[in-house]
Amino acid sequence: MEFFQVDVFAGSAYSGNPLAVFPNADGLSSSQMQRIALEMNLSETTFVTAVDGDAYSVRIFTPGQELPFAGHPTVGTAWLLRHIEKLAGERFVQSSAAGDTEVSVVGDELWFERTGRADPDLGGDGPDAGGSIAAALGLEGGDIGLEAGALGGAGRLNPAVSDAGVAQLMVPVRDDSTLARCSPRSELTGVHPMGVYCFTSLGEGRLGARGFFPAVGVAEDPATGSAAAGLGLYLGDRIGGGSFAIEQGREMGRPSRILMRSEPGKVSIGGRCELILRGQLETLPA
Repeated sequence: MEFFQVDVFAGSAYSGNPLAVFPNADGLSSSQMQRIALEMNLSETTFVTAVDGDAYSVRIFTPGQELPFAGHPTVGTAWLLRHIEKLAGERFVQSSAAGDTEVSVVGDELWFERTGRADPDLGGDGPDAGGSIAAALGLEGGDIGLEAGALGGAGRLNPAVSDAGVAQLMVPVRDDSTLARCSPRSELTGVHPMGVYCFTSLGEGRLGARGFFPAVGVAEDPATGSAAAGLGLYLGDRIGGGSFAIEQGREMGRPSRILMRSEPGKVSIGGRCELILRGQLETLPA
């Protein structure tokens, strides 16, 4: 069975977030997919189960479990299917357990669009809000939170859950040096069942981010499109949205660039891909 590895949200080859794609996986069982994803040992592996015109169906697995939706697998799978000419044109529809996702081609970038929700802040708005979150990240309580003025808004940004297909906890932190100091502890798995997406301002139109998802087998992710989409919904709710470039993966030696456009209730996420390898799975797991 043929598979491909694509670097997603990459400025060049060997950057971004690697993704394994199996474009002809309709004969695999769920347990086979999970064992293959563990063998690939990447943040996610996708299995395309059907392609029909400009639409396709996909299942998405981390090394530890199946996900209803994920962002870098959406961009990478659509890019790969178009690259190997299983898809043609400029607009596609991806079907996954979280429903349909529209994907479009803009120059050398692929973009997906999602709607969803951003929940109210957790734990109040004082300077020590998020103390338990801070402890789980190896930070102090005052490190959590960000003045919205740094992003063109007003007030203070505090931790909250956002959901663009997968519910995740958005955690604003004070500045870039604080982001670099994040060092997750074992208690992070108790903060949120999916994981946390930490972010801060890097200047006009730029955000820095780190994603920690140990509960699904991903200690740190180089580029998290679903969380970036959740962040877009969060910012749309709190500051009206905007356009940002998210820089993630620097601390892992996998610099990634995620493009985001958001407004209240809706977000678009885009980026580039690079094909790295193609291979052959010689032994199917039982």
